[in-house]
Formats: sequence, C-alpha cells, structure tokens
Amino acid sequence: MKKIIIIGLALTLILPVLIAKVEYLSEEEYKKLNKKERLHYWETLENELAENQERKADALARQEEYSARIEELNQELNSLNGNYDVMHQEILDYLGVTTDDFASIQDKIDYFNGKVDNWNQLSDKELWKAKKSVQELITEYNEYRQSNYAKVPDFQDQFSDLDRKISNLEMNLNNAKPKYYEDNYTVVRGDYLSKISGYNFIYDDWRKWPIIYRANRDQIKDPNLIYPDQVLKIPRGLPNTWKVYTGECLWRIASYQEVYNNAAKWPMIYRANKDKIKDPDLIYPNQVFDIPRD
Repeated sequence: MKKIIIIGLALTLILPVLIAKVEYLSEEEYKKLNKKERLHYWETLENELAENQERKADALARQEEYSARIEELNQELNSLNGNYDVMHQEILDYLGVTTDDFASIQDKIDYFNGKVDNWNQLSDKELWKAKKSVQELITEYNEYRQSNYAKVPDFQDQFSDLDRKISNLEMNLNNAKPKYYEDNYTVVRGDYLSKISGYNFIYDDWRKWPIIYRANRDQIKDPNLIYPDQVLKIPRGLPNTWKVYTGECLWRIASYQEVYNNAAKWPMIYRANKDKIKDPDLIYPNQVFDIPRD
C-alpha cells in the first residue's frame, strides 16, 4: 500500500514536469536573468525545439501513412459507388420506375404528410367528425404503399416515417371515438333488417335488428319494408339519451337492448328525469330523457 502511495506521489511530481510548457520571456524579463538562469532558459528552449521537431517528423510520417490509406479508401468508395449505381438501376428497372418518376413520388409523400400533420392537430371531436375522410386517406395510403413507387430505395426512410404517422393517426382516430356514435349503411337490393344486423361489420347478430329499426323510425314505417339506396343509421355503443316515440313507456324503453335490456330498470330512467316526468305512467312523444350509465 505504501509503495502505491509513493508511486502516486512520484507521478504527481513528475507529470507536471513532463507536460510543462516553456514560458517565453520578454526582452526585459530576459535581461533580468543571471547567467545560470539564462543557460537554463536556453537549454529549455532547445529541448522544446527538439521535441517539436520530433513531433513534426512523426506527424509527417503519419501524414504519408494516412494519405496512402485515404487514397486506398477512396478507391474502395469509388468501386462501391459504381456497384451501387448498377444495383440501383437494376432495382429501378425491375420496379418499372425511372428517375423521372421521383418528383411525383416525392409529391405524393408530401401530400400524405400534409394531410396527416393537419389531422393530428385536430381535437378528438374534430378528428372524429372528419372520420370518413381520414379513413379514405388511410385506405389510399395503404394502396399506394403496395405500389412499386413506394418500393424505390431512395424513399424508404420517408415511407417508414409515414408508416409510423399513419399508424398513430389510426390510433388517434380510435381514441377519439365517442362512447356512442352512429355509422351509416346504404341498403342494397335483397337486404332486410335482420340480414343487415347479421353482417359481421354491423352487429354479427341478426337478432339485433330492432336496434337499427328504432334508430331509423323517422324513415322506416314498417320494419319489413326497406328499400335499396336508403341510408340507415347504425348505432354504435350505448346511448346516453333517448327520444320518446308514440306508444313507448318507461319499462318498454328500459327493455330495449341498447338501453338496459331489462324492463325492471325503468326506475333508473324515471329518477334521472324527474324534472321532466311528473307521473312515471305518463310520458309523451318527442320527450328526450337522460339514460344514466354506471
């Protein structure tokens, strides 16, 4: 342990000497030195000069070595660039794309970026309102992404960035989805309510057709009669309000699948709307009731 301490102290004393630099004296300072000090000063200058000359020689030797290596690397780079150009052209030929197409590809990338950046600045409500346009753009992007234009190596970084943006946009749109909303469905020939309800993109359950009927009572007078090109509202989620139609009562409303699916829960509607309902046995068409949710 003592030996280590002694060596450490020795290094502490020696290192400053090894790395010390000459302090150049002015003419006035030099004149004030005695003979011994002047000899030491000149000896120090000569030592530094010799050291600098040695460092210069070493640097020149290294310069020649590095220059040779740089030239060697430049030759390798030129060879690689030539190979890259050949392979790049082969890829473009295979894709059926020319460099003249690059401007239109960049324009398309800028178009997608502009749309996505604008939508990402919207509030959830505004984004959901623009849902149809957003979904159309996502479909358009996915189709373009499968084209040969999107496979050109020069644009892969930009497309990778766009992939992330599109993915985030889809996630933001999903997060913006309200608890209750309505989609639209256009009736085609051969459709009927239970068939529509059974589609996997609707409810995947034919028994839920009354939900569609009740949401469209303003245009469906007979649930057995619907017509091609009718645009039907498709409720999603559970409504927080209910507009009363002729013939309805609280227990009937509570029994609906989209309300509570349980007629016995009618008092929940009554208690939440006491300011509108004086007698639970008397409700009227076009009244709008709050539907409390747990």
